[in-house]
Amino acid sequence: MKQNGFGDRLKQLLKQKHLTQAQVAAAVGTSVPSVNRWTKNGEIEYDNLRTLADFLEVNWVWLRYGDEAIESLQNVTSDKSETMTDMRREYLNQILDNEARMKSALEMAEIVNWEWNVLTGTLSHSDNAVNVFGTEPERLRAQMLPFEHYDLGAILDLFNAKEPHIWDFKIEGKDSDQRWFTSRGKIIFDAAKRPLKVIGISSEITDRKKAEQALQRSEHMMRKIIETVPVGLWAADDKGKICLANQEVKRIWGGAKYVGLDQYGEYKGWWDKTGKEVGPEGWTLARAVSAGETSTAEVVNIEAFDGELRTIIMYATPLYDNDAKIIGAIEVNQDISEIKQTERALRKELEQWQSVFNQALFGVIKLDNDLQIIRHNDFFTDNDSYHTAPKQLSDLFDEATTLAIKQAIHSCDDVNMQQFTLSGHINHTSEPKKIYVLHDKQDTTTFIFTV
Repeated sequence: MKQNGFGDRLKQLLKQKHLTQAQVAAAVGTSVPSVNRWTKNGEIEYDNLRTLADFLEVNWVWLRYGDEAIESLQNVTSDKSETMTDMRREYLNQILDNEARMKSALEMAEIVNWEWNVLTGTLSHSDNAVNVFGTEPERLRAQMLPFEHYDLGAILDLFNAKEPHIWDFKIEGKDSDQRWFTSRGKIIFDAAKRPLKVIGISSEITDRKKAEQALQRSEHMMRKIIETVPVGLWAADDKGKICLANQEVKRIWGGAKYVGLDQYGEYKGWWDKTGKEVGPEGWTLARAVSAGETSTAEVVNIEAFDGELRTIIMYATPLYDNDAKIIGAIEVNQDISEIKQTERALRKELEQWQSVFNQALFGVIKLDNDLQIIRHNDFFTDNDSYHTAPKQLSDLFDEATTLAIKQAIHSCDDVNMQQFTLSGHINHTSEPKKIYVLHDKQDTTTFIFTV
């Protein structure tokens, strides 16, 4: 009656003695599902094992461990002395103690151990499986044994590695909450190298999975932010090797090169104030990594990899770990090329206006909203008649001309820009002059030109 395992021997005994699982459960003082698990090589406590063996009228060591255990004990010695009996008892106690300790450790760690027969498909498991999973493992076969319907060759390939095969699975918990478990298993062969069963353990990893998913969501959000922000964002590791460049960086620079500190010279730039080349060590990212410098905004004119000339603001900051050690740095680039172009155009325009006021071929006056003189050129004051700077129109023109200019300005309609011409006299001159008035009602600014 030699069988493969405890469950097989128990089923054979029940069949021989015409006993039902319910009868055995009543005799041992346990539940029918527990007896059913025993028939599938499930764990059995020592007290239940002794009671079950007495009920079935068999040796409890043979029932639990089989013929080989009996033969091993008999081969220890043929001496029937009390000393040898004590040795055999101690040997058995050690086996049972080790098994009990392992079972207790697995239960305290909420780890389920299980076996799946490769040929018959029988699944057996430890007694704590229902408590750990929250349901009968038979209901979780698809999740626990995703390889169950593979052919034998595929199963052997899956478990062929030296290390145990690891897989995760999820089940629906209460209130539709998902619970996650991880399993690791290994295939067992018989003496003829034929596959017998997969033995494995499973434990809950819901908290770890939630943390991983939260981290994944956070990383996904961070990636979206990095790609969406309207500034160029760089990152480098503790050695200065560039490891991140977002889309705005690639637009500004016409691409990106993921190089180390010694190759930063491939990025060409010149300081806006001095025109001197930035050089490999001058970039704020390099200074942040190598010297721990947190820089403020610095303006640089660059030549991008696509040949375009642009102007950027750059600044960087080092990144530290909990031990205040530099683990990398980030740099921000902001493209201000259009602003710089506007600034240059405005500066040129102001220079042109300045040249208008600097010349003396014709007179130029600028009035504010109250028609007070806020600027004029030397055309009007290039003689000794003015001891103080003119403030009022009447300081430059005679009374009639001043009145005519004011009336013309006040009579302007709602059109933003008005221009008109009149004739009048400048103080201290006898000949009439042509006077050209340009009035901007929206900006409430007036320019007067005279020849």
